[in-house]
This record gives sequence, structure tokens and C-alpha cells, in this order.
Amino acid sequence: MLIFNLGKSAQRAVVSAVVAVGGGVLSSSTHAGYVATFQAYGSGQYASCGYRAAETWDSTSALNYYSIRAFQHEFSSSSGDVRRTWCAEIYQSVTVGATYDFAEVVLEAVPTAPPGAMGFERATLVRDLMARWIDPQTHLVVGDAANRAAISAAFQLAIWEITHENFAATDASGMVSQMSLATGAFRSSPGDAVIGWYAAMRDSLGVGGFQFAAAAGLAEPQVQDQIYLIPGPSALAMMILLGGASRRRRR
Repeated sequence: MLIFNLGKSAQRAVVSAVVAVGGGVLSSSTHAGYVATFQAYGSGQYASCGYRAAETWDSTSALNYYSIRAFQHEFSSSSGDVRRTWCAEIYQSVTVGATYDFAEVVLEAVPTAPPGAMGFERATLVRDLMARWIDPQTHLVVGDAANRAAISAAFQLAIWEITHENFAATDASGMVSQMSLATGAFRSSPGDAVIGWYAAMRDSLGVGGFQFAAAAGLAEPQVQDQIYLIPGPSALAMMILLGGASRRRRR
């Protein structure tokens, strides 16, 4: 995984270059997709979650809560391309053993189901979260194995908070200040350990500047969209391409 400390204007240039080069689709193949089988759930825990799209970020109105898997996912293609992913959507699902035909898209384009594409500012938060809390070699959450289930659950809840909350803020820094599992359109009441890790993740966002990790989305409107880190060599090639495109835009 490649991590960059880029300013917001540089990050926008990189994203714009992706869209200009591939129209938002990352694959250059004729198929422009990732056909893969959902092999297994990774680390995580069940969490009690509620979501109502109409609620404001600071709402305390009663919600219905459901027990939902807050786990990492593992997919593999017939060619052996294994990806560890995270859900971009709450209520759509995937089934272990089933094969899916995903479009490979820029991170900003997921989720494809309501509440809709996260856009640049939320993607800035997701990239920063991944840069700080995902191991670049294993693509697992950082931390010791004994705490991995709680850290993974907290990471997934943070993704859902970022993608589903109705933030009043329009910039990434303001959104961080409005992140809470206790209020808003998306809420969760996990155990104390998960809450503690979630708070640590939220409080780390933007510290020293927002970091840029090479992350992308897997989109399929009828099933749960996924978020993943582009593996090292592919990420390097992408960043070289985007760096050249970005420089050409500035001339």
C-alpha cells in the first residue's frame, strides 16, 4: 500500500486524473471488472446498528437496531487475485461461496445504493482512515491479534459512519467533528472495547494532515459494494500514471 501526505488540492488532482483517464472505472480491461468469489468473513464482531436516512447528524430520535456483521471480507478471483475488503453499504449483503461481477471504480463512486456515492470529502476520510489503521503488508487492521476482532469491528463501523451519516459539514475536517455512534442517521451500540477503538480512529483522522492511501471501490448495484486497498505494484503503477496526469494538468 502506498501512503502519501498530499494536500487537498493535490488529492483532488489525483482523483480528477483517475476520472479523466478511466471515467471513474479503474480497470483498463475490456471487461473492466473484478469477477470474484466471496470466500470468508475475516476478523470482526456483530454490532447492533441502526440507520434512518432522514435523520440529521445530531439526531437522537429513536431508531430500530439490528445485529449486523461488522467484519472484514475476503474475495478471490479465478486467477488468484485475493482482496481483503470492507463494506460500503449497511443493509445490502454478500453470501459466502457466491461469485460476483464487480465494477472496479474510484473510491468516491461507492456506495451505488442509497445513500449514494460518498464523493471527495468522505473519500478523504476513508483514505486517511485506511492509511492509519490498515497494515500495508497484510491489509488487516493494525494491532495485536488479541484485539483484532474489536479493532476490525470499529473500523467497519467507522466506514459506515463516514458513508452513511448526514453530516452538516461540507469538508472532511468538519465531518470528523460530527462523527458519533450515539447520534445521527447511522448509530451503533457495540461493546466498550469496540467503542474505544472507534474513538481512537475518529480522533486520529486528519492529525498532521489527511493522508492519501491508494484505495478504490468494487461496485455492484444489487449487492453490497466493497472498499479495498490497491495492492503495492498496482498502486505504484496507478500513482505514476496519476502523477504524470496531474503534472500535465498544472502546465
